[in-house]
Amino acid sequence: MECKAMDYILQKLPERVAAALERCQSVFQDSVTELILRANRPVCMQAGARRWYLTREGSLTDSPTAQGLLITDQKELEATVLRLCDYSVYACQEQVNRGFIIIDGGVRVGLCGRAVLKHGEIANVADISTLSFRVAREVKGCSLTLLGMLEPRDGVFVCGAPGSGKTTLIRDMARMLSYKYRVSLLDERGELSAYHRGGFSFDIGFCDVYYAFPKGAAAVSAVRSMAPEIIVCDELGDRRDAEMLRYALRCGVSFIATAHASSMDELRAREVTAGLLNTGAFRYVVFLGGREQAGRITRIYELRDGDI
Repeated sequence: MECKAMDYILQKLPERVAAALERCQSVFQDSVTELILRANRPVCMQAGARRWYLTREGSLTDSPTAQGLLITDQKELEATVLRLCDYSVYACQEQVNRGFIIIDGGVRVGLCGRAVLKHGEIANVADISTLSFRVAREVKGCSLTLLGMLEPRDGVFVCGAPGSGKTTLIRDMARMLSYKYRVSLLDERGELSAYHRGGFSFDIGFCDVYYAFPKGAAAVSAVRSMAPEIIVCDELGDRRDAEMLRYALRCGVSFIATAHASSMDELRAREVTAGLLNTGAFRYVVFLGGREQAGRITRIYELRDGDI
């Protein structure tokens, strides 16, 4: 884990969790991608395909039944949420209602709990039961090999399992391409730019960033006002995304995007992702390895000419 991101996380955690993590930080700082606190469950960390559990003394074990594990309770989770929101949940209410909070360092904190509904819409999330600190990594230059293999203006669909490095890859693609093309970055959840309080924690080059906009609204605004040549966005999968792609194509804009899928068969088997392929927005479909192979390209399909 990058030290800066870890410093931000430690400031928000319950004191006893932060103290235990500081004792063993050197062991995991370069590999962990997720820290998870659950009510009445041991603190655990994900590092690639491996899962570790934290003890009260500040050591790590791969056994969820080991003695001396550090277990957090719901009160600690609720106090952590207050710190994440700088003691103003109201200021973060929109994010909370969408299931996450963005803090400095590109850290997205996912949360689970009980939905409080008002007129059929989520008005709050109460009784917090899980907090997942997901650490985005900036790896400059990681897209150079891929960019040398294809023409990005023809549309690129990057696919893989959760944790395979999709977001890291397209973030670097956006940065690199922004020096040559007009690039609009649709950063609905803040993970691409690590937007926080008016600034960006990651280097996104000369991209024009639409943070927290719904993707469709951001795409329309970008086309009308920013004249992008390429639009980059993360995690397509909504039925409305196909119409967004068609709109951008009609306006002469290319797309680079991601989706959760481990194979072409899986992409084509799901109605929504099959519809995305059928828009003609993507010439290339790139598949990445799983958590144990994060960022590694395993296959590229060129939809017009077969498999490359």
